[in-house]
Amino acid sequence: MTGAVEAGERGPAYDVFGPLWSVLDLGAVADSSTLTAFVTAHRGELDGLLAAVREIGDFSPETMRLFERQGGWGDGPGEVTPESLMLHSGCIEEYPPDVDDPLVLRRMLAMGADLQLTRLMEGLVGAAMVRGPGVARSTPLVVVVMRRAAALLSSDGERAVSVSDVFRMWRVAFLPGVLRPDSPAPEEARAGLRAYAHALEGVLLDGPG
Repeated sequence: MTGAVEAGERGPAYDVFGPLWSVLDLGAVADSSTLTAFVTAHRGELDGLLAAVREIGDFSPETMRLFERQGGWGDGPGEVTPESLMLHSGCIEEYPPDVDDPLVLRRMLAMGADLQLTRLMEGLVGAAMVRGPGVARSTPLVVVVMRRAAALLSSDGERAVSVSDVFRMWRVAFLPGVLRPDSPAPEEARAGLRAYAHALEGVLLDGPG
């Protein structure tokens, strides 16, 4: 199908792209840069990340182009607004946030990194479960995307984000409601989610984070 995104791709793609767009916004703010300049400076890392995303979700070229078209950096300087930063950080500060206060900004960036990376892991696992090449192939790809996304949020070496910690947050935030016996989720979905949780644990907790 040419020129349109298939319905089966749209949901999983936005579940991944949404937090990825937020990661780029947060990275730009942390680097005191515009979004356009930040994306340009990190184009190589971003392209490698997107190649792994495409394989995880078996996404078409048209779906991947959505990331570029709706990313917010193609038609202008790509300034990140305080309103966007509020949403990315889960409204950890009252509106309007005093983004000129270094403590406020640091808190919003830290909360935003935790929230958006955890959402990204959820989106990647979801895409892998419904569209991916299987646990054995998808798991290392998920780890690649997560490590590259975390690196975009710590490009100056001073704000390192541990993907192992992100995995722990994801496991606590998203798994219990699906895996408990009274969950409405089908058994197949519970089994698949457990398989990914166990495989990611083996990589991220038993190996380097």
